Amino acid sequence: MATRVKTIEYATQTIITTLNSVTNRDLAGTTSIYIPETGITFKSVVLYVDCSGDNTAAGSLTNPTISIGLNAITISTLTLVNPIANSSENEAWIFTRDITNYFVTNWTGTNMTWTTRVNFGGISTCNHAVKIIITYQYDDSASTQIKTIRIPIESTRTTLTTSWQTVGGTTAIPAITGNYLPETGITIRQIFLELWCNDGTNSNTNYTCQSRINGGTAIDTWRCQSNLNSAIWSHAIIDLTTQNLTTARSLECIVNGISSRMMTIGGMITVTYQFDPNISETIYNSLMLGAVDTAGWVGGTTTADQGSWERYIYIEEPDTITLKESAVALFQDDNAGYTFNIRCSGDTTSQSTYTSYVMASGGVQCGTYSLVHRIDAGGQNGSAGISLKRGKNLYRVQFYSNTAQAGWNLSGFLILNYTSGKHTNGVGVHAHSVYQHVSDNITAGSRVTTTTTTITPTLPETDYYLIGYLFWINYNIGPSTDSFFIADTEVISTDLIQGGDGWETLYVGTSRQDNENRNGWIFGASRTNFTRWNNDPDPERLNIKSGRKYRLSSGPIETGSMGYWYTYNNITYIVSGTCSGFSGDGSGIPVDIYRVVSSTQDEMVLNTTTTTGGTFSLNWIDNTGTLYATARQDDTHVGRSSNGLAG
Repeated sequence: MATRVKTIEYATQTIITTLNSVTNRDLAGTTSIYIPETGITFKSVVLYVDCSGDNTAAGSLTNPTISIGLNAITISTLTLVNPIANSSENEAWIFTRDITNYFVTNWTGTNMTWTTRVNFGGISTCNHAVKIIITYQYDDSASTQIKTIRIPIESTRTTLTTSWQTVGGTTAIPAITGNYLPETGITIRQIFLELWCNDGTNSNTNYTCQSRINGGTAIDTWRCQSNLNSAIWSHAIIDLTTQNLTTARSLECIVNGISSRMMTIGGMITVTYQFDPNISETIYNSLMLGAVDTAGWVGGTTTADQGSWERYIYIEEPDTITLKESAVALFQDDNAGYTFNIRCSGDTTSQSTYTSYVMASGGVQCGTYSLVHRIDAGGQNGSAGISLKRGKNLYRVQFYSNTAQAGWNLSGFLILNYTSGKHTNGVGVHAHSVYQHVSDNITAGSRVTTTTTTITPTLPETDYYLIGYLFWINYNIGPSTDSFFIADTEVISTDLIQGGDGWETLYVGTSRQDNENRNGWIFGASRTNFTRWNNDPDPERLNIKSGRKYRLSSGPIETGSMGYWYTYNNITYIVSGTCSGFSGDGSGIPVDIYRVVSSTQDEMVLNTTTTTGGTFSLNWIDNTGTLYATARQDDTHVGRSSNGLAG
């Protein structure tokens, strides 16, 4: 038995009809929330609530009120801070509400129904949906467990039209209820599809977007009130739980009322399912990692001066590693249109050609641009951009814009999916992504700086390998031709950097926009900020396990919320040895462990001291990379081991 932590998700389908001002709308989960494990302690539970304006004249949304109810328990109601005042355009929002304490108080058993009630003042609204993200600590000995995976849907390369258009390819939706999931004892709890895009409005004509699965019944997905001619960022949810997904299916979308809207629409399928970890032999691993983050515009306009961003990803699960549907989801800003070009490359596999995504400008740009680009061979590029194996893997993304100084504040996340064998210590030690909420909606203010209370992530294991840290900013920012975001985290007294005081920057970004309100997401990869493993000797890193405050500085005026994903495994290997030729009893000799990074570079990764007899033993995160040990008792007692592998 071991204590672990995980994150699962449930959602409701988008309702596109009008909700009058100061009127309740109940968004009931079509499936109950199911948590089968024992020893449950809720660590972070948050609601994401979608909403867009349905007003024909300029007006400000006020008093966003979000309520949560489990079973027949009296609902808990909270009115959030008002978003920024309207600047004569249509708007969209994603509100968040932290409901951790409500779950701690009211959750019982393993299965509860849930309802979210929303109410908005000031204007009529539409396009309401809610997603609940639940992070909890649990006992991993249970024979029935649950998990959530995310499968990307690649974006179209242009806008939708008044004819049905295939999104992500003819088999974009795998056979989820057929033979796709590899574990044993599977019961699907929910399947839902998230779609997002800039709606590209460039006239005052209203329209609706519909979706269908494999030519089936049309599903209302999004409705755009275009009287204010505002190109907002759109986000919609479709519940697929009752769809026939025994074989791979197509996803098709259409716009009705006017053509050429909703550019580069894409997203991801979220599947929450139970399985038996004890008898499962093959495991599906689904990770949320940093894809890229930049400040300012995309500098290059040709392949000769492309931008490049890379990271290394360690895979430690056993047996055959097989890449599944994986993608980068990117977000960027501008006040005009451009074409964004992207490819991905890894150690032995790369996308030799670029895929181009057309970002067509709207009449007034009031939302971010976004796209989802597959990096496995099943995407529209036709080749894999990354090769996965046990051990060290290179992820590199390259990009340029056809227009100079276009595509600002480029950032995003990487959905990395692969199957593996099951580790001898169980699925709980496998790599997994955990969400920690940081703050709900920020109070509007000019060039606002928001500092949170102390937030502590949950890593119950002593040993870990931090594969990635991904900071998320959800924003609605006020009218200006440019804006900035600076995300910092607190340096505390136990940190070595800066004498244990001050702030460390996680993300810096600037962007260009129309002089109107705007909505969107930003992601900071924070590759060098936090400790990578237990006893990481790098003095410039902050302890990932420590509680600390977070600070967001932004302007000109902003409301929004923050959170982060951290991805880690608990797979370790022994590094041990015995010194010889020492004086005394051999205890207390400093030993440093180095890994060979390249033919010209070594990195010190661990240190310890010997016990009596000159012995030492440590846990390390990998058994595929070369290591060696050095020891120094004094100037006349110095030594180095031969090269070898851990384990």
